[in-house]
Amino acid sequence: MRKLFYSIIGCTFFLTGMSGCNKFLDRAPLSAPATGTFLNNENEINVSLTAVYGSIKWEFGLVPYQSGSDGWTDIAILRANELGEGTFDTYNAHPAAIWSFAYKTIQRANTMLNGMVNAKPNVAPANYNRMEAEARVLRAWAYFYLSAMFGDAPLITRPLQPNEFYNQKRTPKQDVIKFIYAELDEAARSLDWLPGVRGRVSKSVALGLKARTALYNKDYAVAADAAKQVIDKAGLSLNPRFQDLFTRSGQKPNAGNEIMLEVLYTDALAGSITYLPLGNCSRAAGGQSGRFPNQRLVDQFECTDGKRIDESSGYDPEHPSKNRDLRLKYTVALPGDTVTMNNTTFVYDIYKSSTSFRNADGSWSVKGNADYDNAFGPAKSGVGYLWTKYTMTDENVFLSKVSFILMRYAEILLTYAEAKIELGQMDATVTAAINKVRQRAGQPVVPAAAETDQYELRKLVRRERTVELAVEGFRWFDIRRWGIADLVMPGKVVGIARSAAAMPPVPNFKKTAAHDLNSIPDYTSQLDLRYTRETRFWTPKLMLMPVPQAERDINPGLTQNEGW
Repeated sequence: MRKLFYSIIGCTFFLTGMSGCNKFLDRAPLSAPATGTFLNNENEINVSLTAVYGSIKWEFGLVPYQSGSDGWTDIAILRANELGEGTFDTYNAHPAAIWSFAYKTIQRANTMLNGMVNAKPNVAPANYNRMEAEARVLRAWAYFYLSAMFGDAPLITRPLQPNEFYNQKRTPKQDVIKFIYAELDEAARSLDWLPGVRGRVSKSVALGLKARTALYNKDYAVAADAAKQVIDKAGLSLNPRFQDLFTRSGQKPNAGNEIMLEVLYTDALAGSITYLPLGNCSRAAGGQSGRFPNQRLVDQFECTDGKRIDESSGYDPEHPSKNRDLRLKYTVALPGDTVTMNNTTFVYDIYKSSTSFRNADGSWSVKGNADYDNAFGPAKSGVGYLWTKYTMTDENVFLSKVSFILMRYAEILLTYAEAKIELGQMDATVTAAINKVRQRAGQPVVPAAAETDQYELRKLVRRERTVELAVEGFRWFDIRRWGIADLVMPGKVVGIARSAAAMPPVPNFKKTAAHDLNSIPDYTSQLDLRYTRETRFWTPKLMLMPVPQAERDINPGLTQNEGW
């Protein structure tokens, strides 16, 4: 809040300081907004709304926080240990940044919503209501993250006076959730199912966020109802090609309107770029590999017969990329895969000092392989794998403008299915939702024997969420709401075989009933055969982020989460 306070105070001093200018400067400008009348027309409201949209780009090092957060979970790692290790404290920069980003969005939305009232007589009612609704959805978006990551949080719905910045109290989480539901319901009434402009929120996004919020808070009936409205009325469908969702050229046509909300980057600004592909890209292709998937994610991908690798006759531990769900190829690079990254097509390998690269004329050459010997590459800094999602592209990764997806239709389908399963309402609409996601990936439909089996459907939808939405920012929340964080987070981070000549056997997924339900492989007996990284720790306090100590230092009224 300190940054928020100083930015507002700075603007106030600037505006009030203008009164000290001479009479010539005191005259109202003829072609620009005046300080006392800003937000006096539709154009000015739209400028303010654009600033609210700009504030939902939450990044560290030009990488979206949502994507990076998967590295704090059991399916991925970051080059540095960071939050996943479980040993950080209340001074850590990441909780502080997320808290600050959220309240920046809230502040901008509050300022706009408060100021735009002056312009209401000058704006067509439909346009006024739409812009107001968009700002309310974005404010609810910020409160969703605050409630999910911090629990109780100050609920601020208007611009604060300077003397109010230091006495805000945390509002109980359930009251914040009720506010989110009410805001999204009200906003949805003034929005169309599809946005008029790419990158803007819509009725689909408002109800999708309501469904996500409700699912995370186990309000399953609310989640199912909101998701079903989108499914039945929005006219959305899945992009036929999963891989097209994560390249700039594939995103542009947005087949099926599957991408519902995204962080956009523009050609109009040279600095409008993302380093998500750069930081995930192969060293052999000139990238800076610093974020990596691990074995637990790889082993969640089924074989093409629709069975988990420990239950499928099609799985070959010696050739783990064969007969697998196609989403594996477009999410994770396994040694032996041919991939294209940073305008370079090559054979990914961590076991040899050289590998094959395709030349401009289509021929192939063998060259040095930085993924094998670079100190920061996937063999020495990771656990043998690379991300292909958002990375397997012909873009220059140093100048990438691929959008980061914040919400897409596949999530809505899986949210609906999970909510109905948890309600015990396993009907044809549930299997239809799951089947749409699976069939797009070339996977078989839900087996007939599982269509009304709550346990089997729960197992399946959890696995679908993991493989469909990997590196999109969902896993941190999922392992907490499923009650498995204490099971999956402690212990060594595990990767691929240390030697291509000694591939480990199929791991055990049935150590306990919880392992089986959540498709969690146990590698205890294989650690000497696999790449490993740091040992991670888990304590109950890690269910939530700590309230940043800097915020509590300037506002002693902010309580701290238990255990911190």
